[in-house]
Amino acid sequence: MYDTPAVSMAQLQELNSAETVVLTVNKRYARRLLGHLSARLAGAGGTVAVPEIVPLGAWLAQASDQLCFSEQWQPAAHQMDRFAALQRWEHSIEQCEEEGYFLDVGQAARLACEADTLLDEWNIELKPGEASIDFERFMQWRSHYRQSLEQADLDDANLAAERVLKAVQAGALHMRHRYMVLHGFHEYSPRLQSLLMGLQNMGVEILQLQHEEAQATEVHRVQAQDADTEWRLAVQWARRQLDEDPDRTVAIVAAQLETQLPLVHRLLRQAMHTDQGALPYNVAAARSLAEWPVVEAALAWLKALFTLATKGQAEPAMLGQALRLGACQAEQSEAGGRARIDKAWRDNRITQVSRKEFADMLSFHTPELALAWAKAVERFESVSAGAQGVDTWASVMRQCLEALGFPGTNRLDSAQFQTLEALEALLLQLAQQAPVLGRISALKAQSALARMARENLFQPQRDPRSRLDVLGFLEAEGGRWDAVWVLGLTDDILPAAVKPNPLIPAQVLRRVQAPRSTPERELEWARWMLSALLRCGNQVLLSAPLNQGEQELRPSPLIAHWPVLEMPWAVQAEQAVAQEALLDEQGPSLKLEERIRGGISVLDTQARNPLWAFVKFRLHGQALPDYARVGDMNTRGVFLHRAVELFWLHVKDQDSLHELIGEDSLLDVVQVCIDQAAQEELADYGPVLRSLEMERGLAVLSQYAHQEAQRPPFALGATEQELSWSRGLLRLSLRLDRLDDLADGEQLLMDYKTGIGELRPDKDWLRPRPVNLQLPFYAAALQDEGRTVSGLAFVRLHARQVGLSGLAAPGMDIEGLTELESAQQWTAQIAQWKQAVEGLADEFLQGQAANQIWNRNDLLYCDVLPFLRLFQEDLQDNGGEVSC
Repeated sequence: MYDTPAVSMAQLQELNSAETVVLTVNKRYARRLLGHLSARLAGAGGTVAVPEIVPLGAWLAQASDQLCFSEQWQPAAHQMDRFAALQRWEHSIEQCEEEGYFLDVGQAARLACEADTLLDEWNIELKPGEASIDFERFMQWRSHYRQSLEQADLDDANLAAERVLKAVQAGALHMRHRYMVLHGFHEYSPRLQSLLMGLQNMGVEILQLQHEEAQATEVHRVQAQDADTEWRLAVQWARRQLDEDPDRTVAIVAAQLETQLPLVHRLLRQAMHTDQGALPYNVAAARSLAEWPVVEAALAWLKALFTLATKGQAEPAMLGQALRLGACQAEQSEAGGRARIDKAWRDNRITQVSRKEFADMLSFHTPELALAWAKAVERFESVSAGAQGVDTWASVMRQCLEALGFPGTNRLDSAQFQTLEALEALLLQLAQQAPVLGRISALKAQSALARMARENLFQPQRDPRSRLDVLGFLEAEGGRWDAVWVLGLTDDILPAAVKPNPLIPAQVLRRVQAPRSTPERELEWARWMLSALLRCGNQVLLSAPLNQGEQELRPSPLIAHWPVLEMPWAVQAEQAVAQEALLDEQGPSLKLEERIRGGISVLDTQARNPLWAFVKFRLHGQALPDYARVGDMNTRGVFLHRAVELFWLHVKDQDSLHELIGEDSLLDVVQVCIDQAAQEELADYGPVLRSLEMERGLAVLSQYAHQEAQRPPFALGATEQELSWSRGLLRLSLRLDRLDDLADGEQLLMDYKTGIGELRPDKDWLRPRPVNLQLPFYAAALQDEGRTVSGLAFVRLHARQVGLSGLAAPGMDIEGLTELESAQQWTAQIAQWKQAVEGLADEFLQGQAANQIWNRNDLLYCDVLPFLRLFQEDLQDNGGEVSC
């Protein structure tokens, strides 16, 4: 461990500020130290100079820039940031692993970048026989990577640091400071030690600032049943601390804050509420810049614009994201128009939108946005459509966003304004990648910007009024509050498990004691971190949950010796309060002017959950349908339905089917039907996917035709038959897939199913409130017309299974159909279906809207589930009947 003389804060102030530089371990330490010095000097009055305070990384960058004037140690023409370095690593890995050795090249690049720095930072040299296969492969990447940097005249941070070290050791770096004071370093890597010794040899005096606050005077341990309870206790404690003293500052420090943010924000919103408004608090958890709404909208609009402008078409999901996020011209006044465009794509199952179609829809629904869109397209087309440097594309992106009216008409708050500043900095960072990325297409430039936004973390500045800070271990290090609660201190967190870099042999990392390499090193770090946390406040509470679900947890052994603090004031569970129940399950009756659309699904939904039917068909509320995708199950089902319909238009009846089989021409007819159905329904498919679907459809339809030929004699009665049905003010339009005429005037109703989901006609149709009602409904309706329906059948059309399943009267003798015991039972069953259908219709007409279900599976495809507030874990089984 490198040993340096220590100086106090007072001694630091006595040093000549012009001759002194303070190097901190990170930016956070630099900001805090500047704040401490400003506070100490403020009382003295007048103007006092403070020394230069910079993080180590910034100082190395400054030193590297200074070497530009040195002929021997001159750095490369361009120094890459981390994003550019990772891009280069990925390129080198892809070049060295042409067979696609890695599924995640990005992760391999991050590990390689870390391993590259470890080798130089810790002076790692392998002994004979220590190299592993992974290490040898990494060294090939490293060689290619460094050669590519040399050819392109590029530096990364690691190479720049090495160059600065060698220049210092050679005495070639001009130092304008006499004193260098280190702050926040708890260890010194071999490279840093060599650098400091080189600076000492140049006459620089190296000192270490001793600015550690005193250890807490009150330290207690808190036991919590689980993590939720632990957080609730900590938040309650923080609110009590703030109420007791209006000048008190409080911190909650969490080991894994990012994983619990939703719970944390909810608890804080509840606890910090007052009659005068919410008490300000700060949660120091940065998240990806791409997740902030303003940036997300900008990225969505750029992706939509660049895709349409270069490819001429785009998927509606991509365009719909931009329309929904807004932040554009006429953001508020044309929000409804943008929503209608998005809804139309979903409802009409659109898979691709052309550039002209998009512009036309904007003109019709959002005229102001349409003008802005045209200007943005014009700005884009003012640049050549070919490859350009990213500095050019960054400028085009700014101009296009400006033309679109970004960031919209809403007034920006402080956090949104800071987010916009971060986006501008991101565009500047993109422009600086020109030497690395070279000339690329517009879409690649947009993709690079989106990736940078995902990899850059952003957090708005802390509210200066806040007296409560919620932050992680590293963010809390070096801070000071009056009272601190540190939670999540289980034995797997403090100390943490080792995590050595897998590209460097583990025994080599252990030998040099590299970070995260040994349990002993993790224990040392844990002790140091706990000591730092205990200096964050006068009063410190340490806690760990005892359980996580069914798993038992143990507190860290490092905190076990402190006494447990009893908290009699704590409310660990919500106290029960008197509740008033209001049963509201009766809506108004159906009115004459109401138009109900939905066919038999109206009654089917009423059978499953009356409130669902009321919300969907009376209030017209439902979840937005998903965007159509090429190859989705709905398109496949429509294709097979159409193929079967065309087949029976060609074949006419079973006798014709037998003739085709006898003439060995059935396959030709099936192929014609498949070709026509594919031309009509698979127009959006690519040639390969269309060919695969047609091959599958040919096999399914051929197998189905042979099974139909083996059935008892039948004649095709009707296909795709329309039927109108009414009861009172309820009028429904229905379509029947197929009706077969059997011997003795009997009829068989059939419905095609192209999915692989379970078909349960015996269970679904024989319930007191039957579901999947289409065939039972038709049977009751045709029975009223004097026809004799003797069977109901689902026809499964799937590559895994082709066949029939259903219910029938005795004597049908069709494979797959379950026959009832007697003709009287069948007649009674049809009468029961008729009564059930009419009863469900009467319930709907009367406005009955009970939030009640009779089978948990009935809500599997419910599109208003949040409205019903029925969730799987909340359903209580009550003798087969389930209600909320």
